[in-house]
Amino acid sequence: MSTKTVQNKDKILKIAMIKIPLSSLRCILSYPKENKIICEIDIKSMERINEPKSLDEIINESRLDYALGNYKTFVNAKNLIAELRS
Repeated sequence: MSTKTVQNKDKILKIAMIKIPLSSLRCILSYPKENKIICEIDIKSMERINEPKSLDEIINESRLDYALGNYKTFVNAKNLIAELRS
């Protein structure tokens, strides 16, 4: 798994990264006015390019966060988008 370390004054963050091959993307829906698209990603293509542990770590961290209650729920997309932008 490739990681990138970012330094902000006294804070060091590690960001996990995965590679998504363009050949594994399939466009499902587009919103031209918002310049957005919704795509499906073929997981087998991602597994061929990325180290096996990178996807496993992301999934396991997500499961742990869910089990610990470290997540938020939203009743509409507007609130979700506002949270993602903050």
